[in-house]
Amino acid sequence: MTLPTFTNPDNGQHKRVWMLLVPMMVEQFVNVLTGFLNAVMVSRAGEAALSAISLVDTITLLLMQVFTALSAGGAILAAQYMGRQDFVHARRTANLTAFMALAVSLSIGLLTCLFSVPMLRAIYPTVTGITFDYSVQYLVWSAASFPLFALYGVGVSLLYAEGSSRASMYATLALNATKIVGNLVFINGMGMAVSGAGAATLLARLVGAVMVTKMLLNRNLPLHYAKPWLPREPGAARLIVKVAVPSGLENFLFLLAKLLIGTVIATFSGAMIAANAAANTISGFVNIPSGAINLATVTIVGQAVGAGLYQNARNSAKRLMKLSYLAQLVMCLALFVFVKPVTAMLNLSPEAFETTVQVLRLYCVMAVLFEPIAFGLPNALRAAGDLRHTMVVAVASAFLVRAAFSYLLVYGFGMTVHGIWIAMYLDWIARGILFVRRFRGDKWLTKALV
Repeated sequence: MTLPTFTNPDNGQHKRVWMLLVPMMVEQFVNVLTGFLNAVMVSRAGEAALSAISLVDTITLLLMQVFTALSAGGAILAAQYMGRQDFVHARRTANLTAFMALAVSLSIGLLTCLFSVPMLRAIYPTVTGITFDYSVQYLVWSAASFPLFALYGVGVSLLYAEGSSRASMYATLALNATKIVGNLVFINGMGMAVSGAGAATLLARLVGAVMVTKMLLNRNLPLHYAKPWLPREPGAARLIVKVAVPSGLENFLFLLAKLLIGTVIATFSGAMIAANAAANTISGFVNIPSGAINLATVTIVGQAVGAGLYQNARNSAKRLMKLSYLAQLVMCLALFVFVKPVTAMLNLSPEAFETTVQVLRLYCVMAVLFEPIAFGLPNALRAAGDLRHTMVVAVASAFLVRAAFSYLLVYGFGMTVHGIWIAMYLDWIARGILFVRRFRGDKWLTKALV
């Protein structure tokens, strides 16, 4: 068996990095393209359907953080074990991570299905009528797919941890192809609108879960599910939780701040809610290369730290950050130029269209300057095990800057959607400054988990 490690700073490392990055970029592109095509198909059912899915996605992202944090924790721990060439503990970590994520996702999914209506009424009291009905339908379908998404997420994270990004890419291609075909059949063919989008999501996640699980049962992979497929070494659970709790709490509280902001967005007109949803969907194209680089950072820095090559970890993080800035520049220039024809593909009202274009053009400028240090750099810190600091910075900035300024700019200055996005940029700046300061020091390199 050969292990595609990234711990030796030789001439072949650059080739290995690109072999890891290219499938990740393809995967990110397919994810974003599928999200955009889904938005196009759903928008044909009206702005109420598009708005409902956007509002529900804010909730489901928050709920899924509990078990996706376990996936991330297990992947970071496995990557460090792989860097040490400790395959036995890496495989046992894989088994335990899958069981923990599956158990938690089943519980959360069941509770969400049972209490979908009171949950939505409590979070979005001003949403009524057809938008509310659509929201209930989509939330139930999404919650039913939580266990499948958990298995898929764990599998992809573990494939990343060992550097098998090509295998992950194949599973993601299958998942997204299923989702697109499902949407065509259920929404366009059968006229199921939001329920069709939910059914397609569940079916796609089933395909993804089956594929990655089958891959990780292959004993020829350096990192795979060990047989018998039962969790062993309860002590490993403590390490997974040690990683997952700060990471999960960070993402949970960050998304909670976004949910609070979502309650503000829910008070806007239908056109403004649709504009915000459209801008979120389209802006994802900008982050395709940088998103892949952020994922690769966890593998490369995690393996280097696990092997004790701390200077290599720092140098790799710097090179990846430079590459991320270059990628952001290219993608933002492209979107800035073609923003109108891209936005025109969505079925938006004239008011929503103009607002979306304005939001995205400012986004292109700010994303080049600040997004890599706000979201790429902390991945290097997390991969090294520096979890508490990244959690404190991200959570404090989300509430004290992003949420606070969202309320101030919307209710104090009447800026509606523009206020929400400007508050987000202020959050990026605050996060970026603090993460750069941490990275320039040495403390983050003293937090190895194994």
